[in-house]
Amino acid sequence: MRGLSKILSLCLAGATSLLAQGSDSAKIRDYLKSLPTPTPPAYDEVQRLALAANPLGCEDHPHSPGIIRPGYLWQREDKPQIIDDYDKHRAFYGCLDWHSAVNSTWMMISLIKADPTIAVAPAIRTELASHFQKPNIDGELDFFTKLRGQGADFEKPYGYAWLLKLYGELKTWNDPDGQRAATVLEPLAKWMSEQYVFYLHSMNYPVRVGLHPNTTLDMGFVLDYTNLVQDKTLETAVHETALRLFRNDTHCATGSEPVFGDFASPCLTEAALMGRVMIPESYAKWLDTFLPPVYSEEFQLYAKDIDAVHGNNRDTTGTDEEGLPNAHLIGLNFQRAADLLTIAHGLPKDDPRVAVYQRLAAINGKQGYDKIGAAGYLGTHWLATYALLYENVVHSPPALSSSNKTQASLSGH
Repeated sequence: MRGLSKILSLCLAGATSLLAQGSDSAKIRDYLKSLPTPTPPAYDEVQRLALAANPLGCEDHPHSPGIIRPGYLWQREDKPQIIDDYDKHRAFYGCLDWHSAVNSTWMMISLIKADPTIAVAPAIRTELASHFQKPNIDGELDFFTKLRGQGADFEKPYGYAWLLKLYGELKTWNDPDGQRAATVLEPLAKWMSEQYVFYLHSMNYPVRVGLHPNTTLDMGFVLDYTNLVQDKTLETAVHETALRLFRNDTHCATGSEPVFGDFASPCLTEAALMGRVMIPESYAKWLDTFLPPVYSEEFQLYAKDIDAVHGNNRDTTGTDEEGLPNAHLIGLNFQRAADLLTIAHGLPKDDPRVAVYQRLAAINGKQGYDKIGAAGYLGTHWLATYALLYENVVHSPPALSSSNKTQASLSGH
């Protein structure tokens, strides 16, 4: 027992030390001075056009056989056969896979909403008109509602989250084309919102991988939707689930990141989500024990470049022309950047860590832009979307939802 008491004392002392470091303003200021001051590319019309070219170039390229589940676009008999009139009964058949077609559409709408005179606006409107007719969305809803067994999990939760985010963007676009498309998409969005609530309520354990099913990543996208559209049932489900699953988390394993194939940081996505469901003062205390002090060795991976090009960190599923560098690891820079900014936004404004998180976001954002052209089609069909996610947080940080203070009081922090 005496030995056990000694171990517990050492652990408590270590925890106290970490907390002291986390509140050490002098160390944080010194660390900030040691960081480079990067200059990401200007987010001007040229940059927006460069980003827009990616979804416009892939929206009408049907998924290949084997990329998407049979039945959505392809029927399998002696050989794969594309379904008749797929362009009249499916809306998201381009950009390599279903969720990429959805988030590419979101990207185009986000761009034209922010810049209605963007040079590719006519092309975006043409894509919207051709993919968002009632028979297209009726076909999507018919496909999803008839899925059974393991197939019923197709694109859940990542694709569902992106569909809701897209619907929120359309619903709040004060434009005749946007309102028409939102009306057409509404039945599918309503159904997916209901299914997402069931999904959250039935979740016993979170998914913490750095890929599509990551629970906190997807819940963040859903909050983007509920902040735009008054869907209180889903918003409440997200808040309650976040607090139920994550409020007692401590000492995230930053040392295990990144993993080959990651495009999201499990630690940062969770920290970003909790910054949106807790009041700043409670969140600052939660963050003290969840992430290491910014100046600690355990935190330095977020300041280092992610090598997506050399060694074995290469995606060998494509041809040389498509690009071999691991596109997911390039996207990880943009996702880190967006999360770091969201974390900074969730803290009290006078918290000395805010400036560090903002600086690290700029570092990661620049690293993402430096490598974005190396990914080939395996990356460009979605990387531009994640670049825009980052830019949107730069120019319009995510708002705290209306139930934030009520839910945060349940956290016990």
